[in-house]
Amino acid sequence: MPDTGWALLGVLILLGVLGAAGAAFAWRMAVKEPEREPRIEVLAGIGGGLITGIAIGVSALFLEQALEESQRYATWRANVEIAASIPGFSPGDRDIEGINFSGKSLHNADLRGVDLRHAQLRDTDFTGADLSGARLQGANLTGANFYEANLTDARLDGAELQSVNLTRAVVNAEGTTFHGASVDAHTCWPDGVVREKVDSVTVTNDGRDPFRGGEKAPACSLWKNGDRQR
Repeated sequence: MPDTGWALLGVLILLGVLGAAGAAFAWRMAVKEPEREPRIEVLAGIGGGLITGIAIGVSALFLEQALEESQRYATWRANVEIAASIPGFSPGDRDIEGINFSGKSLHNADLRGVDLRHAQLRDTDFTGADLSGARLQGANLTGANFYEANLTDARLDGAELQSVNLTRAVVNAEGTTFHGASVDAHTCWPDGVVREKVDSVTVTNDGRDPFRGGEKAPACSLWKNGDRQR
């Protein structure tokens, strides 16, 4: 909140305190000195007016703050949607549902724990990104590049992983899952990947064994040192 906003809020709170004090004083007079009714009514009216004013003022202040936050978020989201490259991208606590990240470069992005279920992420470059704990179930990741990305405890169940580069990605954590993910002969797995993880995927196209561990394996001819060759 801007400094002027805090100052206004302080004034409103002070007025509210004064109004509450006036109303309390009027109530005490009404109990102890009922014959002084005109003065009591005046004090009660002043106190009630101040309390009503503070309520209206605070409501208006927070409504203005909410509108400013909404405008800032809309601007941020629009910038993300049109950007081709966002190195170090981090959504923080902002909502990214519905943003199409396909084709964007998200080098070294901080996407820990993000919800990208069923998101459009075709050809997205996640080189060096931290996706630990990310939810990627059902996401379209065809042609995505996870070179040296951290996929610890990431969930990729049912995701589209055709032609995906997982070279040097961290995928062996117990919580990292690929159940029912769709792969093809060009899906490039990292050296030392646990075979059981690969066995849980669904093979598309030619139906060959999808296990191609290591960047020197035939399937990885599509990728070299994290760069797509064709």
